Amino acid sequence: MMDSNGTLGEGAFGPEPERDLTLAALLREHLGGAPMSEAAWSALAARIGDAVATQLAAPWWAWATRWERRVIPLALAAGIAASVALWTSAVSTSSSTQVTASDVSTAFAGGTPAEDVARQFATSVASIGDPSAGIVQ
Repeated sequence: MMDSNGTLGEGAFGPEPERDLTLAALLREHLGGAPMSEAAWSALAARIGDAVATQLAAPWWAWATRWERRVIPLALAAGIAASVALWTSAVSTSSSTQVTASDVSTAFAGGTPAEDVARQFATSVASIGDPSAGIVQ
């Protein structure tokens, strides 16, 4: 086969092996020669051209309609799975806000009593679920 650079046998699978004349003779003897005169090459070329023209003339939604019977149930199942995952997630939706280290140090430096800062920090940590889940032992 010739590639776009005119190189024979240098395709994606490497160089083409050498032609085996003995194998070719055995195949010709068993199967007969190629029916070059019997093939309607112009009819084949016309059919290929018509198929390509039909595909190019189709609107973009013609491609989508071929997949809709498969994609709609998959999208519905993914939506249900996501809804269940969100519904059963362990994230707390309490009204307490997360307190960061900078919030604690700012409150403490601003004159807030240490007990109040510690209570606010403890409430924040307790509201996130299992605080030891991310700690490696």
